[in-house]
Amino acid sequence: MPGSRSFSRSYLVFALAVLAGANFVNYLDRQVVSALEREIVAAFSLSKAEFGGLWSAFTLGYMAFAPVLGWAASRWPRTRLFAVCVAVWSLATIASGLAPDKTTLFFSRFLIGVGEAGCVVMGPALVAEYVSDRARGRMLALYAIGMPLGGTAGYAVGGMVGPVIADWRDAFLLAGLPGIVLAILLYGLREPREVSPAASMSTGTAARLGFGGYLLLLRSRPMVLLIVAQTFAVIMLVPMLHFCIEFFQTDRGMTKIEATTSFGATALVAGICGSLIAGWLGDRLARRWRSAYARLAAVAYAIAVPALWIGFASEVRAVSVIALGIGATALFASVPANNASIANLVAPQQRAMAFALTVFATHLLGDMVTPPLFGAVAESIGTERAFLWITLAMVGASLSCFAAARAIDRLTDPAISLTTGPGASRSAAKLGPL
Repeated sequence: MPGSRSFSRSYLVFALAVLAGANFVNYLDRQVVSALEREIVAAFSLSKAEFGGLWSAFTLGYMAFAPVLGWAASRWPRTRLFAVCVAVWSLATIASGLAPDKTTLFFSRFLIGVGEAGCVVMGPALVAEYVSDRARGRMLALYAIGMPLGGTAGYAVGGMVGPVIADWRDAFLLAGLPGIVLAILLYGLREPREVSPAASMSTGTAARLGFGGYLLLLRSRPMVLLIVAQTFAVIMLVPMLHFCIEFFQTDRGMTKIEATTSFGATALVAGICGSLIAGWLGDRLARRWRSAYARLAAVAYAIAVPALWIGFASEVRAVSVIALGIGATALFASVPANNASIANLVAPQQRAMAFALTVFATHLLGDMVTPPLFGAVAESIGTERAFLWITLAMVGASLSCFAAARAIDRLTDPAISLTTGPGASRSAAKLGPL
């Protein structure tokens, strides 16, 4: 097993800041398209279902390449792989704005998904290894703030089209350029542990197993249940992110600036509060219960159900925004809690593969078909009713997390793990049988 490295406090702050910056740009580039529904639909003559298909194109690349990148991360330096991924999605974002036809636009979205798969596969794994297990929840929470910050920035950039930006295509250029700088910084980061192809091939069990390592991960009951929970959450979250701006404009009579500002500000405040609360509370509770992060996510999902229902049902703007804010806070709190649960279930050299498996499964079963299906249903019964029905997916997310927490509490040694011997993480709760 390659050895771990020691870094100065200043270098750790720099490394974590670069990783958080990459996660910020990740969601900025992903989300800017959702703020441009009217412009893109008009420019390419898309139906509502086809606009939903833009997310599916992204998801196809995201889902298909996550396992490949998880496998590659067990063999080559993850910081450099991550840097290449950032460059790919940033250039693809710029290409989206240059697309002459909808085929090129869909292919660009696919490439954005290919690149951004590296962020969710390698980002949390690197953060988890740069810090100690006692601070893991808080650091993953800070990393997760990139989601609301980047998503809000994406809505803001898209919202500036018309009042500030003359051409909607320029929004993609503004979104894509920062990633080029971050790719250069990431390429120069040092790995939190020694990694070389020779060392990985000779001593890394995960590397020797190759893609078979994913099958062993699926023998863990807690892992499977956490994946199921995130799948239910994605079924709700992605349509909300992708269709909410148009919903506010059409169903609630807001202008584009009002819609992007209201939803963006709500997501920003909710994301920061939810992530920080989950990181702080999760680390404190984890000192008493090893299933603390999973239980925290389960409670967060349960809170989100009535809050989101009221938010989409109410026609009173203040009530709607406050309720959606509470629901979004709960949703964002579940993200670092779930990531910390997964990070603690596996040894360090397995983390990239564990996150890759989660990405593949949740997006294959969750948002691969959900956006175009939601778009078709919304055209049939109305967007408000479609949102109300899809909110019920959060019930499944909550129940699955509660079941995962119980399974984690029942884990006993010896446990199934891809690694054995001195290289295994002492702080990780090893994988248990299904």
